[in-house]
Amino acid sequence: MRKRTAVVLMLVIDLGLYSDGEEVFAYLLRAISEYFYLEGNLVNGYLIAYLALNTLWVHLPVLIIIVTAHIFAGEFEYGTIRLLLTQTPGRSQCFVAKFMAMIIYIACFMLVVALAALVPSALIFGTGDVVVFMDGIQFIQEDSFLMRFLQTLGFATLGMLAFSSLTMIFALWFRNTLTAILISLGLLILLTLLQKFVFGLFSTWQPFLFSYHMSNWQLFFVNEIPYESIFSSVLYLIVMIVLCFVVGYLRFKHMNITE
Repeated sequence: MRKRTAVVLMLVIDLGLYSDGEEVFAYLLRAISEYFYLEGNLVNGYLIAYLALNTLWVHLPVLIIIVTAHIFAGEFEYGTIRLLLTQTPGRSQCFVAKFMAMIIYIACFMLVVALAALVPSALIFGTGDVVVFMDGIQFIQEDSFLMRFLQTLGFATLGMLAFSSLTMIFALWFRNTLTAILISLGLLILLTLLQKFVFGLFSTWQPFLFSYHMSNWQLFFVNEIPYESIFSSVLYLIVMIVLCFVVGYLRFKHMNITE
């Protein structure tokens, strides 16, 4: 159901840009059209795939953690946790199985979203160079876009896994899916606001915010990809996943299921 929602949203974006894409893009390029001559298929499938990812970046965490929070909290809500833990596999195997199910779901979800963003738009609009409005104007060559897109997919999947791992902690702590979702989204919104509206001394806190590292997928769409910054973000997200796994494992291993 969540995957179908993402696909439908992608198709809606494609249809909207199919009807008004030229006008929107002409408006965005109005500032430089007096100084540069631009030709070619500027409103193409690659550009729309990039715009779709930007548009849905707020929605994707919501669609993902609805399921991942339920993976860990659902057993408590339905009262089946006692029955589950009376089976042959112990708590350790049960927790690892749920964590692996979360990883598989996120990987499949992100793959479906990527294909839904790229394939229909490329078939409808064709391909071409991509103009990205970030830190000025970036011109991404057509022959390098797919590799950048695949790198973005891998990085974004890692970011979503880190965020879902945090949601897992709240789900195990409060034993309620809705509570875990609301706390996770509230924390994400708060940290995003701190990241976007920082002044003076507070700007030094940005590298400690997971929202800052999650948003660094956009660094793959600059002319000279800053791999050092990306590697730092990857390391941060991996450490976050490992810490959440350890905390979640200890919580699940020692929690009192009779409460």
